[in-house]
Amino acid sequence: MKVSFRKITSQPKQYIFDTQGLHLECEIFRKFDNLFVLKGNLSGSVTLECFRSGEEFEKTITQELVLYISDGIWDIQSQSKLDSFDVIEFFDGFIDIETIVSDEIELIKSDYYTKE
Repeated sequence: MKVSFRKITSQPKQYIFDTQGLHLECEIFRKFDNLFVLKGNLSGSVTLECFRSGEEFEKTITQELVLYISDGIWDIQSQSKLDSFDVIEFFDGFIDIETIVSDEIELIKSDYYTKE
């Protein structure tokens, strides 16, 4: 699912997205000219690998997300007036929610887990 930056205003707009066994309910709104905020909850199950045995297992996750997204290159100098945070940059005029969820899945999988 792609959302056009031009359609996002300062009023939060709701989005729901399902992929790879995960469900994302979020709102996206404009914070500054080219900086947007995605706030939501990611829930569902992910297949993980036990770092001790190497066995795969399913883990249920519920994770709150607050992501900052830029339309183009984010000027880090502009960040000095805010708390420190990372910004996801998109360059085609759209926020790709599927890419964001896929990246979050890979981030979750990159941690160490043990099968209980």
